[in-house]
Amino acid sequence: MDEIMQINEVVNHFVWGPPGLTLLVGTGIYLTILLGLPQLRYFIPALAEVFSFRKKSGDDNAISAFAAMTTALAATVGTGNVAGVATALHLGGPGALVWMLISAFFGMCTKFAEITLAVHYRQKDAQDDWRGGPMYVLEHGLGEWGGIWKYIGKLLAVLFALFALMASLGMGAAVQANSVAEVLFMGWNVDHLYSGVMMAGVIGLVIIGGLSSLSRVALLVVPFMVVFYVVGTGILLLSYGAQIPAVILNAFHMAFHPEPVAVAGGVAGWCVMDAVQRGVARGVFSNEAGMGSAPMAYATADSVHPVRTGFYGIFEVFLDTFVICTITGLAILVTGTMTYFPELTGAQLVLQSFEFALGPAGKYILSLGLMLFAFTTILGWYWYAETAVTYLFGVRSKAVMKLLLIVMIIFGASGLQLTDASGYEFLNNIWNISDTLNGLMAFPNLIGLLLLSLTLRRIVKDYEVQKEQAVDTAAKKPMSKEWRYLLIISACAALLPLAIIAYYNGSRNTAHTQDVSLQTVMDRGQLVFGVDDTFPPMSFTDESGEFVGVDIDLAREICARLGVKCVVRPIAWKHKEEELASGRIDCVGSMSVIPQAKEHMSLTEPYVKDNLVFVIRGDSSIVWMHDLKGKVIGMQVGSTTYDAFHASNLCTDAVVVPLPDNMAVLQQVKEKKCDAGLVDSLAACYFIRSNSERYFVLHDSLSEEDLALGFRKEDKELSNRVQKILSEMKADGTLGKISQKWFESDIMIVR
Repeated sequence: MDEIMQINEVVNHFVWGPPGLTLLVGTGIYLTILLGLPQLRYFIPALAEVFSFRKKSGDDNAISAFAAMTTALAATVGTGNVAGVATALHLGGPGALVWMLISAFFGMCTKFAEITLAVHYRQKDAQDDWRGGPMYVLEHGLGEWGGIWKYIGKLLAVLFALFALMASLGMGAAVQANSVAEVLFMGWNVDHLYSGVMMAGVIGLVIIGGLSSLSRVALLVVPFMVVFYVVGTGILLLSYGAQIPAVILNAFHMAFHPEPVAVAGGVAGWCVMDAVQRGVARGVFSNEAGMGSAPMAYATADSVHPVRTGFYGIFEVFLDTFVICTITGLAILVTGTMTYFPELTGAQLVLQSFEFALGPAGKYILSLGLMLFAFTTILGWYWYAETAVTYLFGVRSKAVMKLLLIVMIIFGASGLQLTDASGYEFLNNIWNISDTLNGLMAFPNLIGLLLLSLTLRRIVKDYEVQKEQAVDTAAKKPMSKEWRYLLIISACAALLPLAIIAYYNGSRNTAHTQDVSLQTVMDRGQLVFGVDDTFPPMSFTDESGEFVGVDIDLAREICARLGVKCVVRPIAWKHKEEELASGRIDCVGSMSVIPQAKEHMSLTEPYVKDNLVFVIRGDSSIVWMHDLKGKVIGMQVGSTTYDAFHASNLCTDAVVVPLPDNMAVLQQVKEKKCDAGLVDSLAACYFIRSNSERYFVLHDSLSEEDLALGFRKEDKELSNRVQKILSEMKADGTLGKISQKWFESDIMIVR
């Protein structure tokens, strides 16, 4: 398997690297010049055609052009519009968004051309259904030339069909099913296997009815998901409207800036070549212009003229890239999440942007959008798989194809559970191979477009000559009922994100103004930690007068990963809540995780455990806790230690000496002014190790508590970001090293 993946990596770099992308964009540029900028000349007519909703003719085996477009969009508008855009921005910088749009401009012409040729060369299969796509264009288009071209066309057609079939099962079924299963598991804790079975059942019910059933579902679901996502993202952008002009100007600057630019969020500084390659690659991956997939759907449409059907391709690329990809990219850039979360990429980066701007509602809006994107992609790519398998093996193979797709959906959703730990690696290999096959589909298709470009020009000229007659013929057709369905669906889809936001946040403005804590810290360039400077080994002043301890090392590492200055400020522990509320500090170190603290603060997960223990001198007669009756006990006033003692049975039987801090308590024990001291176990152990005299800790402890970092209750964004850093520090071993330094073992409990 390793050898296969090595070969795949080489091929992938070729098809999605400079050679493949040059061919893709170069073909678009050539066709744009040859056909006289059809993406501009026909843009307004394309809008009119798309929203004309003309009723199809009497051909019962054809679907309406609008239904064909929604079927194609089902496959085109997918997770690439979210994760792909984020990946492009992460690796190529803001300039990648500009190059994505530039490549899409020429991609509009490429898709127009491939759809036009697909409709022109489409054929009826054995069941009298329309079939078309690059394989039919290559076989019949080049076959018209005769001689060796007939065999070349057939060879290229078979190669395209094979690539499309394998990519459909991998990228179109297994990977998309896994995406849906992941969303359901993370959002609603649905088991992966259950998700796979449910998806397989729903998909099976749709595809069993063939294209007619599939197109009806696409006609309902695709407009809903597009409007839902556009409105949800639009609400996010409206709240950041003031930043949009600056973000756009910066993107254009970085798209053409000749020198590498180091910006927070970049892996190692971005340059114009990164922007070009990442932007073009993700743009093509998203809109599929030049890959030859969409023509297989449009070839089934009722058509007045091939060029008029080609108009839908212009609109499809515009909607996919100029609308959906653009607003996704802007959502990432205006919220600044690339700066605040430089380690995130893909769907996680977009999810963080939505959560950052819309609060909890953002997570559900994006999760639902991603789920719909992935689900419809499976439907759309099924039709491509059926078209490919019908071309290769005939119509009788369709039943086998349906069964194979169902199996791949279940395996893709739950492969890790059905196999073993290596299932994840196997699924990842499927993704990588499918990605390569997806790119390989473009090569036979682009060769066909270039070789048949003059034929394409004749078809376009024929349309120009017959334009008036074609318009008149189309105008005679009454409007279908599709526009009514679209209107109702669009209204519901537009209201749903508003309802989600209202339910979770009350209103968008409230959600945004509630929490700008992380942004404030980043803009200010420093994070202020408040600590008890008499709590060794967590935070204290050493013999040289330097401020040291676990919390100090922790604070410095957190700030380094945030990219801000670290400021550690000693505070009076009994006034910690007031210090935090006043804004003099941003967080409190070594905060006890108790109910009272949870009510007034936003706490991270605990990072260390602590007990409240009694420390006695080596010559003391005290052995058990009940021996403390009548004794003098020192403890820190205004702390959980003080509160815990007064909640115990000992409070009435002992003399309490309130002291300002743990070290003062232990010093009183050392000087024999107290019989015992009630302190944190962390401070007790450090004190005992640091002294040559003998001290003991009673076996009985008063209580056990965890220590965490405490933030203002409303500062959820800052708290969540620091929690992510703590988890990263645990994973990469940094927390363990800090623990070894101060405790001589790793006692950190961060997950």
